[in-house]
Amino acid sequence: MTVVSNTQIQIDKSALSNVKVVNQDIDSNALEHDEVLLKIESFGFSANNITYALMGDMMGYWGFFPAEEGYGILPIWGFATVEASRCDEVKVGEKVFGYLPLSSHLVIKAGNITRQSFYDVSEKRKSISPVYDQYVRTAVDPGYDPKNEDWQLNFRPLFMTSFVLDDFVSEQITSSTKTVVLTSASSKTAYGAGFLLKHHAQQRGVDYKVVGLTSKGNIAFTKESGCYDQVLSYDEYNILSNQQDTIVLDFAGNKPLLLNIQEHLGDAMQSMIYIGVTDVKSQMKKFEGELKGHLFFAPSQVKKRTEEWGGQGFMQKYAAAWMAFAKHIHPLLSTDQVQGTDAICHLYVEGLQGNFDTRKMYQVRF
Repeated sequence: MTVVSNTQIQIDKSALSNVKVVNQDIDSNALEHDEVLLKIESFGFSANNITYALMGDMMGYWGFFPAEEGYGILPIWGFATVEASRCDEVKVGEKVFGYLPLSSHLVIKAGNITRQSFYDVSEKRKSISPVYDQYVRTAVDPGYDPKNEDWQLNFRPLFMTSFVLDDFVSEQITSSTKTVVLTSASSKTAYGAGFLLKHHAQQRGVDYKVVGLTSKGNIAFTKESGCYDQVLSYDEYNILSNQQDTIVLDFAGNKPLLLNIQEHLGDAMQSMIYIGVTDVKSQMKKFEGELKGHLFFAPSQVKKRTEEWGGQGFMQKYAAAWMAFAKHIHPLLSTDQVQGTDAICHLYVEGLQGNFDTRKMYQVRF
């Protein structure tokens, strides 16, 4: 019998700052037909993961990886190696990239297998989109670079959202649109989208300005990023013109701020689109008032464009956008290495308190 110890970090869904470490034994000899044991090698960590926790029940993020009653396991994006396999088409030693639990190991049931990837098709996995079930084989992944794993860990899922959000907004922009505003402008997904919106403005034939709203402490970095035409602090929202059509892209989830922006813009607010929740503190309170906006769900746009452009066409467009952005942003960021359950728990709580360093990427290992 070959037994491995699986270390999980489980989060109290009723009090997100409470975490516990759970160890479980997995007998690799007891794997069933087509089951695969993945060892999680490394993963990224950002405000995106905090959004998964804050919207876990609303968006179904707690459903991917079952935990003890009242607890959830946070999803992460990372690299894993096949440690044991009962699937003939998935070999021990293969390295994959995909959606994983905050744990050291994961057992999946491999299905929909191609040369490029395979999927977890187990019934226990309550998926909200096939995007989250796919494991890409790094050996044939054109986007994989072993020298820059930290960039892929931190940006691949985030920039994919940036990419399809830019595409989605391009369908909302009209000849009268003069401003696109992004909140939490120092977050990776936001400035990725800001870069693309600014980069594509001319070719879209629309003279709009891309404005980033951020906290005062992040003003310098956000300006330095070069991803926006203008950067304002949150208390400067009233500088925005209420005489020109404006699209608001919200990554913060700060309802009082959004209500103020909505009131200030009035009829000039063309649309408000919710993408993420980086402002954790504002989620702890209930605020009166009704917002007029709608939620953006990236996997739906991925599915739409993959069907229209084809899988290869989609990845070619994504790769071109990614290369332009990575070249632009590379000088601004550095990577911190985080290892061990104590350090991971600390990093999570820091993120929950909104204390991530905007100039850092995190490469995390159990």
